[in-house]
Amino acid sequence: MKRTALARKTPLRAKTPMGRKPIKRKATRKKSTDKRWRSEPYLAFVRSLPCCNCQGPGRDPHHVIGLHWGLSGQGLTAPDSFTMPLCRACHDEVHRSPELQQMQPQWLRQTLRAGLSQFTGADAEQLTHALSFIEAKEMNQ
Repeated sequence: MKRTALARKTPLRAKTPMGRKPIKRKATRKKSTDKRWRSEPYLAFVRSLPCCNCQGPGRDPHHVIGLHWGLSGQGLTAPDSFTMPLCRACHDEVHRSPELQQMQPQWLRQTLRAGLSQFTGADAEQLTHALSFIEAKEMNQ
């Protein structure tokens, strides 16, 4: 029985002494279609506030998670209007603790009210919308 050589669909690549040569690819990342509100000035303001949990320096803005409000999930982060200041230790703890996640609406209202005293125009409009969204969600619970 005579065997025939298998035809390769792709050519073999030459190996270098350290392994394979790196594959050169163009960066073809899709443009984001995410229209969620993003504001670096607002995040800087949130970083300036004390931690909502322990009152230490809140240098780590935390986007709301785990409340099933449809704000995040499937690789998307909640809008910046739904952030609160936490220190790194408390931020990690919120991600682990469902009990602390239930405190997020209270912390968000506190942060949004502080932001409304500092921001005007379109930014204040986004913060007002977020505050009314939170209050509506809590009324329905």
